[in-house]
Amino acid sequence: MDKWFAVVGVFGYIGLLIGYILAVTYLSPEKRRLFHGLFASMSIFILGGVLLQSVGIITDVHFVESVLSSMGITAVLMLGLYLYLRQRRKSPEKPFQPIVSRPSLSGRPDRTPVQPTEIPEPEEGQPFLDSSSLENIFRKGFSVLLYGPTGSGKTYGVIFEHLGKLEKRGERDGIVLIPCSDGMEDYDLLSKPMPVGPRDKVRILLELEKEFPDLDQSALSRIMGDWTRVEGPLREVFRRAQKGERLGVVFDELNRASRSARNLILKAMDPVMGHYELHDFTSGEVLRVPLERIQFCATCNLGASYSQTHDLDESLLDRFQSVLFVDYNTGLEERILEGEGLPPSRVSQLMSVAGALRDAYRMGHLNAPLSTRHLKNWGRAVAGGGDPQATARMLWVDRLIAHDRHGYPDEEQVMGVLEILSSTFSGTSGVPEDPASRLSQGE
Repeated sequence: MDKWFAVVGVFGYIGLLIGYILAVTYLSPEKRRLFHGLFASMSIFILGGVLLQSVGIITDVHFVESVLSSMGITAVLMLGLYLYLRQRRKSPEKPFQPIVSRPSLSGRPDRTPVQPTEIPEPEEGQPFLDSSSLENIFRKGFSVLLYGPTGSGKTYGVIFEHLGKLEKRGERDGIVLIPCSDGMEDYDLLSKPMPVGPRDKVRILLELEKEFPDLDQSALSRIMGDWTRVEGPLREVFRRAQKGERLGVVFDELNRASRSARNLILKAMDPVMGHYELHDFTSGEVLRVPLERIQFCATCNLGASYSQTHDLDESLLDRFQSVLFVDYNTGLEERILEGEGLPPSRVSQLMSVAGALRDAYRMGHLNAPLSTRHLKNWGRAVAGGGDPQATARMLWVDRLIAHDRHGYPDEEQVMGVLEILSSTFSGTSGVPEDPASRLSQGE
């Protein structure tokens, strides 16, 4: 009986390792977590039993037998679970049918698709946003937060366009753009660092020497260093507004700002007795301006695919009187492509590919959508004489697809994108009737 348990234990641990290696090599990251947990818990169980037995705390042979038998059972479970998940991965799924009649793209079955009916496609000719209502919101001075997919023109296509109209009519005196990042802290909004060049440093030292003749110039140089701090962008906004300017301030990628920066912005946007207040803790000043002199606007990208972003809490969201979703402006994109010199037939082909890929992204079959800037660059290359399929491969195909843990592209997604391009620009010769057939079969 002891020999039988030893054999089961040896082969069980080998099976344990094989199941673990197969799982982390061939299955998706979501499913690998199951095997990480099984392997780690079983290894800790085995190690604990060996250590306890080595110090003489455990002498009962039945405990050792239970460890070995548990190891064998776990190995069988891991292999069975791997085979089951692998079979599910290969099983065909219903091909992706886009909302509008376009070439389709099927994705990996381990992603959870969103039903097309949950994301209605705008009807042909439907306006991007209600221009008159949106213009009225900006003209009234409401604070505006726009969110949507990357490259959809939130910052320059919507906010700057409407604030620029107000500036031309004399209703705004300027626009201040504040790009946000995780490295930007609250004090950077108040007093940002600035490198000092040799010429400026000499000039500053000469002025200090005149003001403090008793101090040694070399000591002043060491104290000063090569950096100084100048007025930060948010303090600049409040200072200019105090002098009577009516400004629009735009926080670009707001949810990429650090927690301290977001907290400072939250307090600055809080109306207090008909005023906005900025507490500058670097100088101890409190800057107060009337509400009508500052219009706060912001953009952000929401969703799990934007990994370097932070959640915006309800308090900060509540400071924005208008929160709008901005999707891709297909009408504007068509005008951009036409402006590059493309004929209408070619514009229609490029827009068809963009729509199919965006549908695939929304259903979880691609890692990223084809953004407006990618579409513009593609149109520029095609207008310059480039082949649509070749330039797409060089410009953005690898940008849209997923990559494995070694950095290699997902071949299924690559083939799906290339089949859409081929069926759009080369007809149906040499292309399967259903571009999703190969992907839906898990090949």
